[in-house]
Amino acid sequence: MNKRLLAIFAHPDDESFGPGGTLAKYAKEGVEIHILCATKGEAGRGTGDIRGQELISAAKILGVKKVDFLDYTDGELSNSKYHEIAEKIITKINDFKPQVLMTYDIKGNSGHLDHIAMALMTTYVFLHQKIAQRLFYYCRPKFYGLIEEKDKAFRRKYFIYFPEGYSEEEISVKSDVNSIWKTKVLAMKEHKSQLKDVRRIIRMYQIRPKVENFLLFDEEKEISPKKLNDMFEGIEGS
Repeated sequence: MNKRLLAIFAHPDDESFGPGGTLAKYAKEGVEIHILCATKGEAGRGTGDIRGQELISAAKILGVKKVDFLDYTDGELSNSKYHEIAEKIITKINDFKPQVLMTYDIKGNSGHLDHIAMALMTTYVFLHQKIAQRLFYYCRPKFYGLIEEKDKAFRRKYFIYFPEGYSEEEISVKSDVNSIWKTKVLAMKEHKSQLKDVRRIIRMYQIRPKVENFLLFDEEKEISPKKLNDMFEGIEGS
């Protein structure tokens, strides 16, 4: 089977700061990975052109085959654009034909409204197409709430609300990225305009397991209790 995964994000750096280790691990195993990014992160530090190029460079390190930008403005993924963006995601799925979709969880991982918007749109798309067989949400476990005081202060200052993570019972796939950690760090460091955040994330991983966690979407239960060793486990198709 030719395995294909489409990762859908709001901003450059979402891929590396989030599930970058898992993307690199699957790419190394021969999975063809494409990234679809809604914006070029204009609202963050650095221009859109700079941040877009940083994503392209980071994706190359991770082993991602292709990056597509939807060219929406950072911070403006509003209701009026949801269906328009969803149709563009569906067009990409029809062209690429991935068996697996990946995005941030419905809480946006950190409560970021753009992350939440892309999670909602990706979920809508998953329910309105017949190609991708699974949708995974990159998420944060509850025990990651045990962080340094300086990081707690950062969250209180930057985020209007930082949601609680998910329980071990809710998490479907736990991806150990120790073997590919150096690759993830190299990819993160390609986001030079965001080096302050890169250093903060590396520091946090000194006290947390190098494991990336994913929820499996279930149409009836929202989150499937099914435990999988691999995102492609049991998937059929070419």
